[in-house]
Amino acid sequence: MKNYFIKKIKLHGPITVSEYMSDCLLSPKKGYYNLKNTIGSKGDFITSPEISQIFGELIGLSLVDYWYQCQKPELPIVTDLGGGNGTMLKDALRAINQVDKNLRALIKPIFIESSLTLTNKQIKIIPDSFSFKDISEIPKGFLMLYANEFFDALPIHQFIKIKNNWHERLIDIDSSDNLQFIYNNKPSPYEKIFPKNLRNNQLIELSPSAINILSSLTKRILETGGIVIIIDYALSHNDLFGSLQAIKDHKYIDPLREPGNSDLSSKVNFSILENVATELNANVHGPIKQKVLLQNLGIKLRCEQLIKNNPDKKNAILSDYNRLTSNDEMGDLFKAIAITPKNSIKPAGF
Repeated sequence: MKNYFIKKIKLHGPITVSEYMSDCLLSPKKGYYNLKNTIGSKGDFITSPEISQIFGELIGLSLVDYWYQCQKPELPIVTDLGGGNGTMLKDALRAINQVDKNLRALIKPIFIESSLTLTNKQIKIIPDSFSFKDISEIPKGFLMLYANEFFDALPIHQFIKIKNNWHERLIDIDSSDNLQFIYNNKPSPYEKIFPKNLRNNQLIELSPSAINILSSLTKRILETGGIVIIIDYALSHNDLFGSLQAIKDHKYIDPLREPGNSDLSSKVNFSILENVATELNANVHGPIKQKVLLQNLGIKLRCEQLIKNNPDKKNAILSDYNRLTSNDEMGDLFKAIAITPKNSIKPAGF
């Protein structure tokens, strides 16, 4: 897509980071998520559900527990927001079916997905599922929705502090037609709401899409009941120079190097998500580290069961367990948060 961006910038001028991310990931013909094999060991990156079936199983069982604690509401809906290959929802539904076949029969499985390529994969792996492009299309019912590594793919705006003023970061082309970062010469109108204590050249990232989506989901469960679980790569206090990253063949590369051919993402600001839900008068559980959530849900016991039934796969199962819970890998880097209506019970794991 490099030529596409060169033509676009020459015609319209520099673009925002948000516009760049959106085009790179979701362009109908050349966008990254419309490529054939992007997720998994043979793709560019791997997610927790692709590492181990246990991940989806535990989330599925936590939803069963929540449904029971809420006195088995009618019209249960399990929704995967940005479901990738469909692996996580498949694992979750299998676990649900093992403990309550009647509940599985009642559940309407739904994917919210923008990519036609991924939608086709999801329908094949779960034939009774429905796919929608927008959360507003989710039918009425008791909504149990999770979003694993969804919010990190939402477009962000970046702002950089220059000479004590905040300017929006843009993408332009240099004299050799290579993409490069620049910044808007005019200070951003948003700088009044940004913190004063950051230094020059440090960055702030903001995702209006994340705020709008979470606001809509929170209002939905406040109206009909349910739960929203978000698990994602978390922004930390050390990410002072931006968290935009690109992955190609399981390696980090320059985000401007291969537009449309690499996965773009940024770390999720869980504090903002927490504030959005709290201001709408919802209950917020967490954020907690992914390893804490999985340990609370019984990942160790489930690993022991798998090893007992598959002794020849012991090393692989333990390796997957460590990857999901290790301090050096997803265990510490990823966080989880749950949002429920006011006065609802505390969800399992939190």
